[in-house]
Amino acid sequence: MSALLELIKETPPEDRRAVAEYLKPYLVTEKKEPVEHWVNLEELRRYVPGKKSKAWIQLYILDAYPETRKWSTNPHPGKGRSIKVNLPVARKWIEEHIDVIDWNKPMP
Repeated sequence: MSALLELIKETPPEDRRAVAEYLKPYLVTEKKEPVEHWVNLEELRRYVPGKKSKAWIQLYILDAYPETRKWSTNPHPGKGRSIKVNLPVARKWIEEHIDVIDWNKPMP
């Protein structure tokens, strides 16, 4: 392995870049664990465009899109229990779907 490193050190910079690109998939890097930060809907409201109510978020985001179950608890948890969302994942999902969601829908 050290002979290979010596060879790479002696090559011109453009060839080193090519070698680096070639070896990139084989290099082991430490992956950070995804951060979980579970909050209630009141804290999520700050990151939703248009200052929507908790009931609006529950109806038009959590109920309307089944994939939200990956980053939220049951949207109808029952009396005395709150809905929790994983804030980093929820924010990213909302940013990715900002054009899909109709932000002007009125409450029924």
